[in-house]
Amino acid sequence: MTQAQRLPVRKTKFNGDLWGTFEVYLLQEDDERIITWEPRGTFIHRRSGWAMRFDHLQFFYPNRWFVISADYGTNGLLRHCYCDITMPWQPPTRTKRQIEYIDLELDLRVMPDGSSLIQDEDEFDDAIVTMQYPDHVRDGALLALQMLIESARAWTEPFAQIPLVLPRLDFHALAPDSPEWQIAMDVITMRK
Repeated sequence: MTQAQRLPVRKTKFNGDLWGTFEVYLLQEDDERIITWEPRGTFIHRRSGWAMRFDHLQFFYPNRWFVISADYGTNGLLRHCYCDITMPWQPPTRTKRQIEYIDLELDLRVMPDGSSLIQDEDEFDDAIVTMQYPDHVRDGALLALQMLIESARAWTEPFAQIPLVLPRLDFHALAPDSPEWQIAMDVITMRK
């Protein structure tokens, strides 16, 4: 049985330092977004490392200033979304099948009711100075943060694309040519 394609992810800081690496399963890729699956137990290679405790759908948007990780409980219900504010990034190419992005130290936790909490503002403020963010980087990050807060409050795009409930939590074990895969992808890509 063929499984979903695995993609390595490399997350760095603005100064080029490696934040960490991990692997995800590619679920859907088009010009607007890449959706990946990071099942619980995925090992994050960072410092001493850790294994993810929950399942995540990750939404990568080419040329946008953020990445969204939707965190699901064992019942398939959305627990929250964790939004990394990032530099705009380019999707993997046919020859370089790896997701790479630059984290800007500013994050937003979004609950399914649309409420949100800004996280790591102090790290962002420090990074502006220590990593010498240019004005356009600082401004782009803050604009992305504000847009995400407003979108979360109204639960509009990009959050409207995130399922509140998943029909299953074993996407990594499904064969992409199976009927189960198609049903699951219809839910994940909101085509149902």
